[in-house]
Amino acid sequence: MSRHRKCLLVLGMLAALLAGELSFASAMSAEKHSIRSVEEKTEIEEEPIDETQKPQVSEDPEPTATPVPTAVPEKYELLNQNAKYKKGGQTGIHYNIIKDQKVYHMVSYTTDTVHLSMSHESAYQIYGGGSKKEVKKKYVTVTAGGVVKCHRKGKGQVVCTIIRAKSLQTGEEQFIYIRFKKKLSVKGSSHMTLYEKHSGQLKFDYSYKKLSFRVGNKKKAKVSKKGKVSALRHGVTYVTVKVKDSEKNQVKIKITVKTEPWIVSKKDTVYSYQDMTNDLYQLRRKYGSKTGLTSLGKSWDDRNIWCLRIGNPYASRRLVIDGAIHAREWKNSQLLMRQAEDMLRDYSEYRTRFQRVCIYMIPMANPDGVTLAQYGFGAIRNTKMQKRCEKIGHAAIWKNNARGVNINYNFPSGFSKKGKAKKPDYYSYPGKQSGSEKETKALMAFFNRICPSAVLNIHSTGSIIYWDFNVGGSQHQRLYNLAHKVRSFNKYRMMPKSGSTNGSGGLADWLVYGKNITSITIETGTVRCPLPHSQFDSIYKRNRDMFRWFMTKY
Repeated sequence: MSRHRKCLLVLGMLAALLAGELSFASAMSAEKHSIRSVEEKTEIEEEPIDETQKPQVSEDPEPTATPVPTAVPEKYELLNQNAKYKKGGQTGIHYNIIKDQKVYHMVSYTTDTVHLSMSHESAYQIYGGGSKKEVKKKYVTVTAGGVVKCHRKGKGQVVCTIIRAKSLQTGEEQFIYIRFKKKLSVKGSSHMTLYEKHSGQLKFDYSYKKLSFRVGNKKKAKVSKKGKVSALRHGVTYVTVKVKDSEKNQVKIKITVKTEPWIVSKKDTVYSYQDMTNDLYQLRRKYGSKTGLTSLGKSWDDRNIWCLRIGNPYASRRLVIDGAIHAREWKNSQLLMRQAEDMLRDYSEYRTRFQRVCIYMIPMANPDGVTLAQYGFGAIRNTKMQKRCEKIGHAAIWKNNARGVNINYNFPSGFSKKGKAKKPDYYSYPGKQSGSEKETKALMAFFNRICPSAVLNIHSTGSIIYWDFNVGGSQHQRLYNLAHKVRSFNKYRMMPKSGSTNGSGGLADWLVYGKNITSITIETGTVRCPLPHSQFDSIYKRNRDMFRWFMTKY
C-alpha cells in the first residue's frame, strides 16, 4: 500500500470522528484493521507467504472504552443530627418568619457555638430574628463556614434566629431556625458558706434533671444530683454545675466550709444556771422545729426546771436524761448540754429516728442548789431560805435544794428518814414527807405525763453504774442490758446489788419500783464533787458515744 493511500485513509477517518460519526477508539481500531487488511492483500498478491512463518493474530476484538456518566447533584439538606425538618413553630421570630414552608429547627444555648453542616458547599446569611433591630445589631452571626454564634448572653436572655443557606452548586436554599436558650444562672448567691456537717441547697433556673454537678475537692464537700451541698471539712472548694446537653452553659459556685462554733462552751469552768438558760434559748432559736424548750415547773427560789426536747413530741417512744439533781454535781449540767448540742448538730443524719423517738433532757433538776453551790448563800434570792442555808454552811459541797432537802431522797418509793438527817442540811435531809418539794413534784408530774421507755440519771462521782435493783424477770433483764451496753462505751464498773439499791426515796427508785420504767444511774468523774473542770474533757470523750447510742439506737 502506497504512503499516499495510507494518508488519505487516515484523513478520512479523522474527518468522520470530528463529525461525530465514530468514537476515537473505534476510528483507530478501524484504521488498524483497514491498514492490516490492505497490507495483507497486497503482500499475498505480490508473494506467497510460508504458513509456518506467518505471525499468530488474536481473534478477540479490541476493547471499547466505557463512557463516564455525568454527576447528579445530591439532595440539598442540613446534615446536623439534632435538627428537625418541619413547618411552623418558629417561636420568637417576628422579622422574616418563614411561612408555609418546611425549615430546619435546632436548639442550642446562648453560651454555645453551632456548627452547620450542609450537603453542598454553601453560602450563609442571617435572614430573620426577633426583630429587624436584632438582625441589624448582629445579636447572632454566621461565618462563611457555617459557624453560628450568639452574642447576647445575659441572665435569662433567649435569642432566636433564622439562617439562609444557599447551595453554591445548584443555587437551592434552605432555612435553619435556631433557638438559643438562656444561660444557666444561680438563684441567690454564687457563694455558699456552710459549717462542717451542715448542708445547703443550690437553686437554679433550670430543672435539676437537666444539670450535672461536679465538686472540685470531694474531701471538703459533696453534692447530690438535686443540688444539695453537704459540707465535710474546713476549707474552700467549687461546685461546677453544667447543663447536660451543652458545651459551655455552666456556672461555678464557691463553697466555703467553716468549723461551726459551739453554743455550749466546754471552756466555761463554772457553768451556771444563767449560762445554761442562755444556751437553751440559743439552741431553740438555731434548731427550730428539731427541738423544743419547756419549763417543768419553778423551784423554791423561782428558777425554771428546764427540759430540752429533741425530736418529735408526738413520738410513741420517749427517752429521758437528767442531771444535777444534787447541787454539787453541776458539772454534769454542762456535760448534758454539750451532748444535746452535739446531737442537734448531727440531727439530719438521724432525721428518720427522731420522727418516731423523742429525747428529753433535764440538765439541771436542782437549779437553786446548783446556784448556791457555785456562788454561795448570797445567790439565794429568798431572804428566809438564804438565812437558813447560811446557818447550815458547807456551800461548796452543798447537795440539797434551797430548803436544805435532798431531792433524791424525796420520792415516794422507799422514802424514809431512817439513817438520814432529821432537819434541813446540806447533804441528806429527805424532807418532812415524800414529794414535799417543788422540784420533786415537777419531776413526778413530768414522768407521769410522758411515761418514758428508759431514763439515764447522771450523777457524780466514782465512774460506776448502779443498775441492780431488787426486781426480777424481764425488768431485771432490761436493766442489765442497758447497763451492760452503757459499760461497753464508757468502761464504768457495774455495781453489784447492795443496800443502796433498796428503795430510799431516789428518783431511780421511784421510776423502777413505782413506774416499772427502766432506769439506771451513771456516776461520772473520779474525784470528790464538785468535779474540777480538768475532768470535763475526759468525761465527755468517755461518754459521748454512749449518749449518742442511747439517743439514736436504744
